[in-house]
Amino acid sequence: MSISEEFVEREFRRHNLFNETWRELIPEVFKDVPAYYDRGNAVASLGSCSRWSQTFARAIDRRLPRGARVLDVCTGTHDMPLRMLGFDRSLDVHAIDGSPHMIAEGQRRARERGLSIAAQVHDAHELPFPDASFDAVTLQFASRHLQVIRTFKEIYRVLNPGGIFCHNDMLRPSSALIEMPYMLFLLISVRLTASLFGSSAESKKCVTYFAEAIHNFYKPGELTALLAGMGFEDIENRSFLTGVMSYHIARKPE
Repeated sequence: MSISEEFVEREFRRHNLFNETWRELIPEVFKDVPAYYDRGNAVASLGSCSRWSQTFARAIDRRLPRGARVLDVCTGTHDMPLRMLGFDRSLDVHAIDGSPHMIAEGQRRARERGLSIAAQVHDAHELPFPDASFDAVTLQFASRHLQVIRTFKEIYRVLNPGGIFCHNDMLRPSSALIEMPYMLFLLISVRLTASLFGSSAESKKCVTYFAEAIHNFYKPGELTALLAGMGFEDIENRSFLTGVMSYHIARKPE
């Protein structure tokens, strides 16, 4: 494992900038938003989040054998597990999230569809599973709120040799021509979404945070380099608008 000093420094800077928000405000946001989380994302992204997530889920499905054991980290309302089970009901899907409110909404949605997802409330930085427990681990739209290196090390640990890590998030665009208008769009769309859905005072305090978190996050190529430095192989990356949304699928060596 050889993680660039640049990435270690990046994580130190992100922690200094956002740790208080992660610790104090983000849990309050996810207490407030479960019932309208997916609709809010649809409004804020002009519908692109759901379409991109389906593209991501389809790419995962092509790589998983039937009956694979899968863990969804920061599962939220179970968007990714529900999409994966929509392709293959034989999957053994487990999920964790730090918010009991988001998990409760996800479990409600799973029951409506007659699906079973073994979910528990837990910190993504310390996964409650033995080494080599899963054929695949997924993580979608959450890394911006996490200590990335610490979380990715845990994911690497719980993956079986030959297992895949599937990551999907809003990254910092590779192109400055895209990034500048994108940051403005984020500020406007998140503020509009908070107003439309009557978000709590805590949620409204995070309006500027979401753009700042992406501005200090990784570009697609940087995330590829970080995954390689952590020991992953066969890394596939596909991006929408140079990283406005981007997924990576990487394999743990046999």
